[in-house]
Amino acid sequence: MAYVTNPFQNLELEIPEAYRDEVDRFCQTQPGGGARPSPDDSPFERQIDIWFMAACIGVRKGKRTKVVKSKSHRFAYGELLSRDPYRIECLELLAVSYTDDPWILERPSEIMDLANELAATGLAEIIDMLKDGSAKPIWNLTDNLTEGFQDVLKYDRSANQVGG
Repeated sequence: MAYVTNPFQNLELEIPEAYRDEVDRFCQTQPGGGARPSPDDSPFERQIDIWFMAACIGVRKGKRTKVVKSKSHRFAYGELLSRDPYRIECLELLAVSYTDDPWILERPSEIMDLANELAATGLAEIIDMLKDGSAKPIWNLTDNLTEGFQDVLKYDRSANQVGG
């Protein structure tokens, strides 16, 4: 479904300032310019990608972390979501599910506050996953996500699953 308008157009996508350097480190798009890092070392193409994944982790944990404006970093405005309209729908569905309030759709700023708070919860965990392991960050993240979501994936890492 294509959106005629983006309800989050002028709203701020934020991360806690404490994670700003790490987010920059693990994203290929560098705010200051320069050479693009390898995807092995910086698995996320853009800051919105790590933010969105962090929000998903926050949902899984069922926890919101208050984002204090004076200690946060706005990395984009909601207009960026228009490039990937599925994210708009996901955020709306997430908000209805999380709050059990379908009328929240009439309050986009509350949805964005929720998304920023869920992302703040998930960022610490994602950064830990990227660093936790002896491999490159992308493989550390993959291993840690696979392990953390085994209950959903029903994947036994100890079994040889090649060739069925």
